[in-house]
This record gives sequence, structure tokens and C-alpha cells, in this order.
Amino acid sequence: MGEVFYNSEFINEEEIVIKISNRAFNYGDGFFETIKIINTKPFNFSAHYVRFSFACKVLKLKNNETERSLLTLINTLIEKNKIVNGSAKIHVTRSGEGKYFPLSDSVEILISIHKGSGFVKNTPISLCVFSDEQKTKGKVSNIKSVNALVSVLGAIHAKENGFDNAILKNTDGNFIETTNSNLFIIKQGIMYTPPLTEGCLDGTMRKWVLEQVNIIEKSLNSLDIKEADEVFITNAISGITPVEVVFIETTKIYKTNFTQQLQEKLISLNLDL
Repeated sequence: MGEVFYNSEFINEEEIVIKISNRAFNYGDGFFETIKIINTKPFNFSAHYVRFSFACKVLKLKNNETERSLLTLINTLIEKNKIVNGSAKIHVTRSGEGKYFPLSDSVEILISIHKGSGFVKNTPISLCVFSDEQKTKGKVSNIKSVNALVSVLGAIHAKENGFDNAILKNTDGNFIETTNSNLFIIKQGIMYTPPLTEGCLDGTMRKWVLEQVNIIEKSLNSLDIKEADEVFITNAISGITPVEVVFIETTKIYKTNFTQQLQEKLISLNLDL
């Protein structure tokens, strides 16, 4: 078992004790960040820290970590666990007593490190649409809250119906993301993705893609997906994944040319970092 950082100290993972009064466990009062590690370095870390700080603000939690201090903790764990490629996961939970009304804005932080790979060429996937539950359009939907039940149920729905992933809707019925990734389409050479006001995650890989190419942020509906030439999804760990099939009433097969090129650009970073 590896070492983790938990509440101001580095300890063996087996020594972690989570109290039954933990507020993430009882009320979903917390959030998390998952960061790709490439060649011993956290990838796109500044974007993760911006979202980390934003999540603290949204959930009214005290943020005692600067970008430098948080990066130092992660780098120390990378060294202690001898990680070259993999991921770091930061769990942030409100500490203290209280029930639905908390009596503290202080936090407990758990950081763990896991071995993995750099960015690789991703196999094209299939998507269906999950309509039983919807995400709200508020700021909580933009952060990685520990309450991810819509995504969990969407992933179960996809598996039960023979698909790799599922598109999620917001309360307006618009298509906003998949269970674990941001959603993009290409139509007649123009790229589109839903704006954050639609309730999608403020994804760090979404932000990276927005910095690489010109993209229009607009609401997406079923017709947009049906008329698209390419569809792809993004997240911090896998990078850019092409979508080959989407089922919306009928099945459509998509091209994956540009998506593969964009992922190749990420793969090249494995050598540059």
C-alpha cells in the first residue's frame, strides 16, 4: 500500500481512519479533483487549482491551500510513491459538527496517488442518452461534487443497454455532457460545446481543448447531435475520446478524424513534459 496525505501528515494508506460522522459520507458535503500525472508531473495543474478554489467558494469552505502548497503536496506524494505516470485524487470534506447546517467551514483533505499510463490513443466509443434524471444548471453542477448520482445512474443505464457511456441532460432537456466527460461536436467544420451555464462540469480538459482550437459555446439538443459530423468527449485522465456511435431513436455512425488528431497532440506531450 502507498503513502497518502491526510489532514496535515503523510501516512500509509492502511492507517487512514474515516469517522462515521464524516460529512461527505453523511451529507455529500465535499468535492474532489482528479489530476493526470505525466512523467512525474501533474498535467494542467493550474486549471485544476482554479476549479479547486472555485469549489471551495461554491461550497463555502475555507481554502488554506495556495496553488504552490497544493502542488508541493502532490509532488511529495509522487516522489514517495515513485510514480512516473498515473493520477492524483484530492478529496475535500467539510470538517466539524452539524447536520444539514454545518458548524464549520474548515476542511479535511485526503490526497492519494495511483499508478497509470500517459495519454494513449483511445478506442472510439458508443453513447446512448440518459433521460430518467437531469442535472441542474447551478454552480454545484460545474464542480466535482461528491454527490454524483446522476452520473452513476447514467453509467448504469448505459451498461444495461450495451453502450460505453451515456449523454446527460439538464433540466431544460439540453444535452450537456456524459457521465464522466465533457461533450463536443463538429458540424460543417465548426466545433461546439455547451457553456458552463448549461450545468456541465467545468472540465480541465475541456478548458485545454478550448485553448487549442476555436470553439463556439452553445446549447446542444438531440438535433445538433444527429446533424454532427463528429462527436467527442474529454476528461482529465483519458484526454480526448472519439465517439463512433450515438443512439438517439436511431443509430448514427460518426467520423473520428479530427478527434484522433487532437488526442495525438496530447500524446506528444508525454515526451515533452
